[in-house]
Amino acid sequence: MPEEKLFWIWLNNIPGIGARRFYKLMECYKSPRQLFYAVEEELGAAGVILGDKTMNCFRELKRDGELEKAQRLMEYPGLQILTLLSPSYPPLLKSIYDPPPVLYCLGSPLQSDHPAIAVVGSRRSSEYGRMAARKISCELAGLGVTVVSGMARGIDAMAHKGALDTKSGYTIAVLGSGVDYIYPAENAALYRSILRNGTIISEFPPGTAPAPGNFPARNRIVSGLSYGVLVVEAGLKSGALITVDCALEQGREVYALPGNISSPFSQGTNKLLKEGAKMVTSAEDILEDLRTAYSFETQAKSGSPPSTQAPVLDFFESLVYNALEDGEKGLEDLIQTTRMPPGQLNGVLTLMEIKGIIRQLPGKIFVKQWKA
Repeated sequence: MPEEKLFWIWLNNIPGIGARRFYKLMECYKSPRQLFYAVEEELGAAGVILGDKTMNCFRELKRDGELEKAQRLMEYPGLQILTLLSPSYPPLLKSIYDPPPVLYCLGSPLQSDHPAIAVVGSRRSSEYGRMAARKISCELAGLGVTVVSGMARGIDAMAHKGALDTKSGYTIAVLGSGVDYIYPAENAALYRSILRNGTIISEFPPGTAPAPGNFPARNRIVSGLSYGVLVVEAGLKSGALITVDCALEQGREVYALPGNISSPFSQGTNKLLKEGAKMVTSAEDILEDLRTAYSFETQAKSGSPPSTQAPVLDFFESLVYNALEDGEKGLEDLIQTTRMPPGQLNGVLTLMEIKGIIRQLPGKIFVKQWKA
């Protein structure tokens, strides 16, 4: 009996069936498997949802040969395929109105346990914008925050490069094509770097070429994976503002980098600031929100105030927590005690601070904030 994932891939890859139609079909049919094996008399609801054109395509592709195509995708070298039912499907993305039913991933295993920030902007950008995107993304990644972007030329590319500038950095590139399609071609070297130190993901199967209609759908994933969206540079009609619209619909935070009032590259970002976006000039402006959000989330999950409920720690967090058992310590002391590389230790410390487990005192001194 074919496994359930095959049927998810099959249904997701039928032209004309996007995420919203996919879930409407699931409201009427128990699973994609049931829909595949349904006889003609049982397809009335599908016809209403899909319309004549897509329904005809659906009938043509409702055959065993299409499952064999799905099986070949599952055997694609290095490809990780997640469905909405997969345990490793990103929980933040799952919470949006229309999460992609299937995600295709290449590179490192998709990490969704760290806070993520999307960094986006115009393809046509200034030297100031490219420098700022790279700098802030490097700062975020160096402190353990995942940087999400779309691997387009300009600001997106600089965001990924900034995340990769730090040894411990991790970045996610969301494509408007299949994960095997490098677009634009000038980003070939960046694509290979992300494969080594990040994850490339798409809701479109391998072999899918980029198309104009794919990118607005891609943008909802960029924001959906993230706690908030930082727009570094954007004109008034920039596609980056579509990502902002997605972020607002999803209840995400919106940040913007202030720019020259005479520059066309900054008209969109300056307008966002006037409309209430939070101004960002360094990673610290975003970390303030992440600390509050993740501390609150930890408290809500525990059902008790942070001062009385002990945290759940991973291996590296436990090393730091135990090192602080006998009082406050500086960064150099923690490096010696935990034997972690400085870059990794900085990331662990930032996450623990965001979660409210430890507190940083002046002079890079750290002390436990939770009492087990």
